[in-house]
Amino acid sequence: MREGAYGFEGLPLADVEAGSSVLIAGPPHGGARTLALRMLAGAAEEGTVVVTTNRRAGRLAGDCERAGIAMDAERTAIIDCVGGEDADVSARVLPVSGPSDLTGIGMRFSDVHRSFERAGVDGVRTGVCSLSTLLSFGELQSVSRFVHTLVGRVDSVDGLGVFLVDPAMHDERALSTLSQFCSGRIDVREGEDGAEFRVRGLSGQSREWVGFDATLE
Repeated sequence: MREGAYGFEGLPLADVEAGSSVLIAGPPHGGARTLALRMLAGAAEEGTVVVTTNRRAGRLAGDCERAGIAMDAERTAIIDCVGGEDADVSARVLPVSGPSDLTGIGMRFSDVHRSFERAGVDGVRTGVCSLSTLLSFGELQSVSRFVHTLVGRVDSVDGLGVFLVDPAMHDERALSTLSQFCSGRIDVREGEDGAEFRVRGLSGQSREWVGFDATLE
C-alpha cells in the first residue's frame, strides 16, 4: 500500500491524502479538463488510469503527454469508451463497448489495478473524463452507484481519484449527489485574468479562488 500523499507539480494545490477522490466541476474548455489531467500527472513510480468517455484514446494520449503524464504501457492505461483504431498510443488501451457500459468500465479498472499491483506500481491516479458523458447515456442513480464503487476502490488501494463534470449540463441535485461520494470538490471558472479554481472539503487547501495555468504545453 502507498505511504504518503499525492502532490501536484506546477499547480497551486497542497498535497492530497492517499485514498481521496475529488470532483472537478467546471467547463471543460475553461480549464477544468486541463486541471483534471494535470492532477493525474504523478511521479515516475506512480501509475495513471484515465477513463475517456468522449475523446479517442489517441487524442487523449496527446493531451495527457502535454499535461505531464508519461505514456508508458507499464504504468499508464486508458480505458476507452469511444472506440476507433489508435495504433500509435504508447499507453495500454483497454476498450469497452461504450459510455453506457459501466460494468465494463469497472471490470477494466479492476484489471488494470491488479496488473499495476503485480508490477509493484506505487500509487495510482485514476481520472474519469467525464461523468457528464456517462450521465447523458445513463440514469443518475446508476452513474452515482458507479462513482460510489469507484471511489471505494480508489480508497482501498490508497489511490487518487479525479472525476470531471460539466455543471452546465446538470442540475444542482445531480452535482450534490455526485459530490457526496468524493472527499472534496474543486470548482473551476473563467476569471478576469484566466482560469481559477476553489477547493472545498479537502484539508490544508486555500478556500479562496486561485488562478492557474489552464494551457496544455
